[in-house]
Amino acid sequence: MSPRLVTRLSVTTAIVTPCALVGLAALASNPDYGLLCGITGFVVLVAGLGVVTGLRPTWWLIGPALALEIVLLVASRPAVRAEVMVLRGVRTPVVVTAAHRSKDKAGRVSWKCDLRRTDGLPLPHSALEGYEGCFGPSDVGRTQDVLVDPAGWVPPQAPHVDRVALDEAIVMIGAAAVLFAGLAITAGRLNLRAVGRRVR
Repeated sequence: MSPRLVTRLSVTTAIVTPCALVGLAALASNPDYGLLCGITGFVVLVAGLGVVTGLRPTWWLIGPALALEIVLLVASRPAVRAEVMVLRGVRTPVVVTAAHRSKDKAGRVSWKCDLRRTDGLPLPHSALEGYEGCFGPSDVGRTQDVLVDPAGWVPPQAPHVDRVALDEAIVMIGAAAVLFAGLAITAGRLNLRAVGRRVR
């Protein structure tokens, strides 16, 4: 590859990959787009890592680049959901109408509760995950407050947002984006340096 192409490739990857991963995670904060954005995010992750690997196939670049991409993809969605609730969440009383049990491959049991607003108004994404306050069949029939996004973009959440944890997540996402960009540009520079040594 020509030096100009290597530079363009590394800079484009440094900018596009973090922005695409965070953007896809933001779209995935709406459960309607979660699966599609998850698949697309995986493709972007592989492509970004492929460029870094192609430019400079060394473990000390590839390992951190992969870890940073995973942080960007995984940490952004809950951060976006929490930020939406901070900006426009409304505390709303709901009734738990059903509880659904699921078990993962490790045998851990989790619950998801179906919700209905007490005022009868529609509730988009009317389910509450176990980590948000659904604990099983004993919750059925109970009235509780949750945060609801009036626009219906994100699902209901527990009535309190941990602002400190949200600030820390935003800082972590920003740092991961900057570090990944640095690794991608470093891979390009090392590629050019290695080619320069071979030419001599």
